[in-house]
Amino acid sequence: MLTYEEQSTLHARSNAIWHDDGAVVITEGVHSDRVVIVRSGWCKVTAIKADRPVLLRLYRPGDLLGIAAALTGTLPAETVTVTGRWGLHALSLHARSFTDFLRHAPNASAALHRLQLWRLEEADRLRTIRAYPTAAQRLAGLLAELCRPENDPHHHRDGTVLVPAFDTALSQEDLGNWIGDSRKTVGRALAQLRDLGLARSGLPHRIRIIAPDRLQ
Repeated sequence: MLTYEEQSTLHARSNAIWHDDGAVVITEGVHSDRVVIVRSGWCKVTAIKADRPVLLRLYRPGDLLGIAAALTGTLPAETVTVTGRWGLHALSLHARSFTDFLRHAPNASAALHRLQLWRLEEADRLRTIRAYPTAAQRLAGLLAELCRPENDPHHHRDGTVLVPAFDTALSQEDLGNWIGDSRKTVGRALAQLRDLGLARSGLPHRIRIIAPDRLQ
């Protein structure tokens, strides 16, 4: 969404960084003065609720990490952890440099606003999933959400779809945490979806969607 000049300016202000799987990029409640722009890789976002971590969302290529704290000066409200064997490639710049960039790049400011609106809409859709009456429906809703085009699903010749999020070491416990179910409940729900011909599981953490439209 940025012009070529804006991209060049942003690159000039930033440093390229790499993080391996499991690295913590942002820690909940710990001051951070950096904004991180994801180039490739995925991150798992959690927050501590009732003394246990709750999975809130995934950050994907194109997302910005630490933006709320940078713009408001508050402490981060989430912990961001790199997840997936490919690690994280990103750009990092100081929060003051980022806000100065926004002041001088109106198009970039508008792009950030659009990105935040997309995130709010996504959060609303994920919240509605928890209202579905059965675990199989809740899991199906989450899988359908992850098949959306912005999550860069891989369409294979056999008609199945593999979402990059399932190459990020998301466990059944993570999925259950996301939709408010236990690991065992997610396992049973996944078995139901397989029996219905809607999903196929193979390698650890790999779930192929047979027919996203039917899943929806």
